[in-house]
Amino acid sequence: MASYAQEANKEEVNKHHLALVFGYTHIPAAFIDGHSRESVYAPTIGFDYIYQFKERWAIGAVIDLEFANYTVDYNKEELERERPVITWILVGYELAPHWGIFFGPGVEFEKNKNLFILRASTEYTFEIGNGWGFFPAFNYDFKKEYSAWSLTFGISRRL
Repeated sequence: MASYAQEANKEEVNKHHLALVFGYTHIPAAFIDGHSRESVYAPTIGFDYIYQFKERWAIGAVIDLEFANYTVDYNKEELERERPVITWILVGYELAPHWGIFFGPGVEFEKNKNLFILRASTEYTFEIGNGWGFFPAFNYDFKKEYSAWSLTFGISRRL
């Protein structure tokens, strides 16, 4: 009976997941300093909080910061983006052990114009031990006039 209580307590503790994420966001329709380019790669850092509320289901909050200034075509006008901060509320499902998908709405906050975003994401976590993990993730962000994708790597801790 005592071991069951310890296992149940351990499961409850491991429902919280924190992660620090680093990577690059690719904005295919962007250009820098008025010079047309094929695309822009913005260095990105982020923080994730995920709560596992059922065996394979989770909900989370994500915040990312892009370290780049660029311009995009938006409604047939040029829209400047200066280090946008992006937040999401995501729902996730574990397809297989350590491999999950996430989907949800978000907002890109930026001084010139805030934009609504939908994100689809997938990640695979490699367990390091003692609740620590390392994961690569691929994200695709759907925006009204242009979209972006990112490849990130993160270090996570289950609590």
